[in-house]
Amino acid sequence: MNTKQILGLFGSIALLVGVFTPIVSVPIMGTMNYFQNGKGDGAVVLILAAISLVLVLMKKYKGLWLTGIGSISVMAFTFIRFQLKISEMKSQIQSDLAGNPFRGLADMAVQSIQLQWGWALLLIGAALIFASAAIKDESRESN
Repeated sequence: MNTKQILGLFGSIALLVGVFTPIVSVPIMGTMNYFQNGKGDGAVVLILAAISLVLVLMKKYKGLWLTGIGSISVMAFTFIRFQLKISEMKSQIQSDLAGNPFRGLADMAVQSIQLQWGWALLLIGAALIFASAAIKDESRESN
């Protein structure tokens, strides 16, 4: 097994596992993962990770560029959408609860929403897939 294949395998597995790890913690609701019972964008990343795994096992490394770009794109879309929703929630709280004595509690609840370690695993997986696609093949130079 060469370096390209090892990196691709670890990257695919990291993405596969990362989809089911906590990516956001929300007060009262707890943690949420990227898959969300097949309703989240994580389903797309899961499919791309599975395709990446098949490509690595078939030693078709050029296809990893597409699955890597697809994975990063979906993750970036989700992250930006998450940040926009948090910003929207903050501004809605400020306008809806102006003068309300419980506004401080609502502000604290929004401030305590946090990103979790699953994002790091997803990004590492995507980076390893890119690395597998980018390095030269040790056994043959045609791929």
